[in-house]
Amino acid sequence: MCVRAIPTWKKMITSGKSGLRIAVVAALAFSPTFAQAGAPDLFNASLEDLMNIQVTSVSRKEQKLSNIGGTVFVITQEDIRRSGDTNIPDLLRMVPGADVARIDGGAWAVGIRGYADRFGNKVLVLIDGRTVYSPDFSGVIWNTVDVPLEDIERIEVLCGPGGTVWGANAVNGVISITTMNARNTQGGLITARGGSSESAQGLVQYGGSLGTRGAYRIFGQYFNVESGDFTNGANAADGWHQSHAGFRTDWILSPGDGLTLEGDVSSTEGSETIDTLFSTDLLAQKKTFAAPLNSGNVALLARWTRTLPDGSDFALQSYFNVDHTELWGVDDHLDTLDLDFQSHRKAGARNDIVWGGGLRFTWDKSTPGYAISILPLYPTDYLVNAFFQDEIAFGRSLALTIGSKIEGNTYTGLNYEPSAQLVWSAPHRQTFWISAARAVRQPARLDSSVRIDYDYYAPSSFPGGPLALERIVPGGAIKSEQLRDFEAGYRAQFTNRLSVNAAAYFGFYSNLRTEQPGTPFSNPDPSAPLLIIPLETGNLGSGRSYGGEFLADWKISRRWRISPGYSLLFNYASPTSMVAGTQLYLPAAGPHNQLLLRSLANLTGRLEWDTSLNYVASVQDTRDGLAPAYTRLDTRLGYRFGEAAEVSLVGQNLLTPHHIEFHNEYPTRPAYIDRSVLLKITWRF
Repeated sequence: MCVRAIPTWKKMITSGKSGLRIAVVAALAFSPTFAQAGAPDLFNASLEDLMNIQVTSVSRKEQKLSNIGGTVFVITQEDIRRSGDTNIPDLLRMVPGADVARIDGGAWAVGIRGYADRFGNKVLVLIDGRTVYSPDFSGVIWNTVDVPLEDIERIEVLCGPGGTVWGANAVNGVISITTMNARNTQGGLITARGGSSESAQGLVQYGGSLGTRGAYRIFGQYFNVESGDFTNGANAADGWHQSHAGFRTDWILSPGDGLTLEGDVSSTEGSETIDTLFSTDLLAQKKTFAAPLNSGNVALLARWTRTLPDGSDFALQSYFNVDHTELWGVDDHLDTLDLDFQSHRKAGARNDIVWGGGLRFTWDKSTPGYAISILPLYPTDYLVNAFFQDEIAFGRSLALTIGSKIEGNTYTGLNYEPSAQLVWSAPHRQTFWISAARAVRQPARLDSSVRIDYDYYAPSSFPGGPLALERIVPGGAIKSEQLRDFEAGYRAQFTNRLSVNAAAYFGFYSNLRTEQPGTPFSNPDPSAPLLIIPLETGNLGSGRSYGGEFLADWKISRRWRISPGYSLLFNYASPTSMVAGTQLYLPAAGPHNQLLLRSLANLTGRLEWDTSLNYVASVQDTRDGLAPAYTRLDTRLGYRFGEAAEVSLVGQNLLTPHHIEFHNEYPTRPAYIDRSVLLKITWRF
């Protein structure tokens, strides 16, 4: 719940009035050279090509998707282009098992296999191997996770534990975003987008060569999102805008050595309507107002890879982040330094080994917010880890992968995260797999040192007594939340036109975070009578989950492809404490059913019509609130002028004028998600 944010640098472009318009981002100079598309057109690829896409999210080494012993879904650049989506959370809606809900104009709740809230802490998010979650609360502020969508090569979504290779917080899943090598984005790129909800967006990018061995790209991006409305028709004051600039360079140092350097700086400014408690020793009252929501980020990353003559390889990566966030009155400054090493080699004819380790330090400074304080104000935390994983081949069709990660952190000391997967590559392009794993959610400052004034009671509630204040406080020793997970899956390519991917899972949670009533006490100052009712944080909850995911890819004809999907989810959790009033500190368990259907059609050689339909069942919050079921229909009509230019018209949330996707997010008030229309122009030169 707590978080971060930054004094922002100046706006690059000021926002205009609402309405349908296009952001003019640069004067266009004529160029006779057509640009490279940057990524292959996977619509026309065979299903066998799609099944052979190389992924790294399961074992931190390149593997064919068809041989993976886990539930992995890949969003390609072609999927991104044809989706019409404008942000990463909306892209994740095409993944079975992903739970995505927009809270208001600038906030999302994202989870995998349930437990999604604004700072969902059981999913690890990576951009080019750089973690983007905050150690303050183990979650992600999604409106700060910005990557030009045209530069994303793929998004790998692992449903299920990934702690053996990725470590802390890879509990229910991993979202790994990989951007393109700079050699694949040569030339210029300009995009402009405008619409009814996003009034202006512009991207200017250029890539070129650095001698004979290097390549680069630089970009600048800006967008503005208009404020929405509440269910009563009042303005939600949730508009925001963001400026973002960055670069990437890729070098071939020698036939076996590569170097990547990348960095970016971003600034987000906006607001949101909150209902929060203001309290002093004599007075407590709730207020509703538009609070600032500002954030900024500076990130630098360097990665050196080397392939040795015997075919083995290793990678050394380091990154440094500076984050500054202003949210709910908390002004937080966070510096992160991370160093990571991994090695991959084959040992004999049977063993394929990946091992490595890393070290991360964070330095944090925060000021108290409206109702939230995080103590101490200036902590230094660490995370150190080592992992080993071995894929053992038994003949040509059977492989067993075993391994574990050991991590040490400031709060709970050492944790271990073992896993095992057995994969059988059966005849007729079929794969069967089973797995077992243990993963942990590392405690955050929110668990160990937060103080939240949550509610108050007038003196009349206690005849003759003082004002009573309900306050969430640390409850002593904390533990890492744990998941023991068991899965089985099936993947097959039945024909050159039809493939399926299905999985089922059963998991047991322990040490879930709880709040337990403590002994009330009075303010010792007799001139300021105040009764404090503490709710002490702890790890007195347990739970279980089971369900499954299914996705098919059916190429009906040379011009038409559909992808139906379904996810089933059951999450049950409860406190194990016998103290009356103990409650789980968990977000909603998630929708029991989600259905999705994507259709991609080439009406002519240049005209495309793409549609996605999502049904999300109702969600009951574990504390209070209900998000009703909804069905979302998006469609896109695009026309390509060769490889140089493209125009697309996108309609989102077309079935109703507006709907609610989220239930309760104290103190942020959920707002309507409106029907919208977008027009986008892309020019490559």
